[in-house]
Amino acid sequence: MASTKATTTNTTSVLLFVALHVSFGISYFLTAQKIMNFQLLDKNTMQVPGLVYLADVLSAMITKKLASGSNGGKTATMETRRKQTRRNEEKRYPWQFYVLPVSEFVGLTLAIRAMEICGGPLYQTLAGMQIPMTVLFSSVLLKKKYTVGQLLGVSVVICGLAVKASEVLGADGNQLKTTTTSIPILGVLCAFVSGISYSMRGILMEYLSKSTKNPPSGDEMSFAMGTFGLAAFAAYTLFVTVPNKEDWVLKPMKKSLAANAVSSIVFFYVANACARAMMAKCMMKIVRSSGATALSLSNAMRSVGVIVFTHAAFCSVNAKKQCLSQTGAISAALVVSGGLTYAYQTSIANSNSGSSAPSSKRAPAKTKLSAATNSERTTTAQKNHSQTAVNKKLRSSERKRESERDFPSSARRYLEEQDYYVLEHFRKFKNTQRVKYA
Repeated sequence: MASTKATTTNTTSVLLFVALHVSFGISYFLTAQKIMNFQLLDKNTMQVPGLVYLADVLSAMITKKLASGSNGGKTATMETRRKQTRRNEEKRYPWQFYVLPVSEFVGLTLAIRAMEICGGPLYQTLAGMQIPMTVLFSSVLLKKKYTVGQLLGVSVVICGLAVKASEVLGADGNQLKTTTTSIPILGVLCAFVSGISYSMRGILMEYLSKSTKNPPSGDEMSFAMGTFGLAAFAAYTLFVTVPNKEDWVLKPMKKSLAANAVSSIVFFYVANACARAMMAKCMMKIVRSSGATALSLSNAMRSVGVIVFTHAAFCSVNAKKQCLSQTGAISAALVVSGGLTYAYQTSIANSNSGSSAPSSKRAPAKTKLSAATNSERTTTAQKNHSQTAVNKKLRSSERKRESERDFPSSARRYLEEQDYYVLEHFRKFKNTQRVKYA
């Protein structure tokens, strides 16, 4: 009963973070699209990735500062220090920790580029390829097992993506076309590589969160990804953007400021950064609790929301690629249904795994883990005690050998230790007599 209740609570928590992740993700992509439409800077400046990395760094720093300054900050700080001390003893993070920022950098950079080329609805549909990739990578790299119901949910999502792909490829499947315009191969390629990179990012985060001895926190991973990306963005700005500042920065900025209110521009930039920061925190929670596949399915549902809201906000005669067709609506419904099916089947699988094993069988595993920890501590204490006893015996035998070898010296040292005041008085008396007869 207690296990079932805990599983239900965990499932509810996961669904809550999935809903928040979808909501903040929709806000993030819509504000990013709005920033692109402002054309305050040329697209070659890569301003959106730079804003994302800055949001990740500031979010991680603010969270750490608030945690250390709150009422429970002392406990949190001590726990952080203990973790940091253990990592310092190990000298470095796992190598997967250093691959994670590279995976995030490649995925985000190519995703923004694909969204610029293909438009929001098509890119979000192509991004759904993360789901089968994540399932494949999880099975191969993490040895993760899926139930038939979970695979059914994933299959429904793939069917939804296939419906959209049929619209992109055309009825005969031989040519890339939509009702409005041809699909650039470069955009599709960027979306494909981005999907692979994002899938590996989810796998790496799940591995670091669950499979390492001292897992880094979500803020540490966000800070690492943001710092790496911000450094790369700064180098790109210095060596590429600055030499072209006249065409990429000054002219577009002058034209955009003349057509748009400054307050509106500032609002959407700030909203984009905040939405990204909150989406990243929800993403870490989902990975820690349910794994990379759940994150991919959450991304798929977020993509559907982005497609629908992009159609409502940006579809027009001059922006055909932002519009949603009837086939796209069917695809969106299938993707959402598949995501919900996977979430429901996952809760059932967790409930069955928790209730199938009786407490008499689950207890030994916990006891065994606790016994192993206590055994390690006991062994360490016994080793320290034994080493102390050996050192004492060595010192004692050394003093004994020294006394037997040089008894007068030992006796004199003993007298000096025990009768210090007598010897000191005798020396003063001798000095007094020497002065008296001098």
